[in-house]
Amino acid sequence: MPNSFYKILLDPSAHHLSLPPDYVNMHLKKKISKSPIIQSANGGHSWRLKIKKIDDSYCFTNGWSNVVEEIQLGFADFLFFQLLDQSTFKMSVYSPNGCEKILPPKIDQDYKTDDDEVNLDDKDPFFTTIITNTLKLRFPAGFAELVGIDGEGTMVLKNLDGKEWVMGLKLDRSYRASIRYYLSSKWSAFQRENRLSEGDECVFKFIRSEGKLLLAKVIKKKRPQPPIDRVWVVERP
Repeated sequence: MPNSFYKILLDPSAHHLSLPPDYVNMHLKKKISKSPIIQSANGGHSWRLKIKKIDDSYCFTNGWSNVVEEIQLGFADFLFFQLLDQSTFKMSVYSPNGCEKILPPKIDQDYKTDDDEVNLDDKDPFFTTIITNTLKLRFPAGFAELVGIDGEGTMVLKNLDGKEWVMGLKLDRSYRASIRYYLSSKWSAFQRENRLSEGDECVFKFIRSEGKLLLAKVIKKKRPQPPIDRVWVVERP
């Protein structure tokens, strides 16, 4: 069963985009979310929309005009949609000349913090994060695009000793302005076996040649030393 469709944008000013009826019949009735996320094939953009019936057609609405405005879609642009899972579409955009549009990078100022920043080292992306008391490791904004993550699945996380853990890779649906993923299953075991505690600063690096995530560095949080018991010696006269 096909999991993709295309549309030629004929009215950029419209507040909705209709879906092909045959595609709706094949997929929408198979429990596709009616509040899907559309993520761009490049640029790191994402939007949460609604699928609603308008007249006789099911359409992307409730935010479609924001998609058009944010990436400046124009008349006769060719839009290719691929269904990644039951709630996520990946959208590629082609100009009328047949060439794919390279969209400007999405700058997500709302969620970027000093300890949640993506960098590049010899073309391998890495980020620094502070360990918290949670059951998952969240990836910062922009990391998924640099690594090439385009859907849920698994990821291998290893430590400097070479021991590996296969973890569940999930889409964090609490963020609407950016595509965020996190590692969940077995994260607690990894944290425990590598003696990671709340407040420790960790550097995680994605090794492109291996397709694996590496715990590259750990800076332990300084913790107060327990008081030293003192023994007082009293000299008798």
